Amino acid sequence: VDVRYTGLLGVLLPTSQGLELEISARLPMASPKIASLSWGQMKVQGSTLTYKDCKVWPGGSRAWDWRETGTEVPPSTVEYLQKQGIDVRVLQTEQAVKEYNALVAQGVRVGGVFHSTC
Repeated sequence: VDVRYTGLLGVLLPTSQGLELEISARLPMASPKIASLSWGQMKVQGSTLTYKDCKVWPGGSRAWDWRETGTEVPPSTVEYLQKQGIDVRVLQTEQAVKEYNALVAQGVRVGGVFHSTC
């Protein structure tokens, strides 16, 4: 699968297993809701910071500098996560935030990487 982006992106990574297992095993907390999103600004419940881009997981959040990894999810990463039984969703940011928050409201422990600008 070749995943390319022409606009904003968001990635949802459920954390009950897989890459975030180590974090979720130590943090039995819920995933924080994304409180607001506008171009270049994101606020996450439980944080006083305003992020441009961010990573969220059960119990926390942090700024994400997309230059760390680029804004494309490598096909090998998607394949690895899927082989671990993790549902991966690569979406435009506004849609990703809606789906992420809907899962959080259902009590699902999820993580995400969100890029608010292009």
